[in-house]
Amino acid sequence: MKKILCSVLALFLIIIISACGNKEVKEKMLYDRIPMIMVEGNLYLDTGNKMPVEIDDSAIIGTITSEVDGSETPTQNGQSNFGCVGAEYAYCDDGIVVMINNEWQFFRLEK
Repeated sequence: MKKILCSVLALFLIIIISACGNKEVKEKMLYDRIPMIMVEGNLYLDTGNKMPVEIDDSAIIGTITSEVDGSETPTQNGQSNFGCVGAEYAYCDDGIVVMINNEWQFFRLEK
């Protein structure tokens, strides 16, 4: 009787651990896309680098006008997959910078 109880308990733990692992993998697959924005038909990918620059208002080329889900790729100009609708962006150092949380975040051109 004790062996059966231990076997059932072990099987139950294996099922629970498998279910939790699968959920995490599925969520990571859906939302593990790099933040990106489309500008003038080109995709720019987030580098994770903040740019300590001052951008003159005349250098701003647009604002994020729409968003897609974090698991999708933007398909329209001014569209991002990270939200921030209304955030300004400008060209800077072979890429663009986007104003996120009062800091310029550098995005590089997708190659």
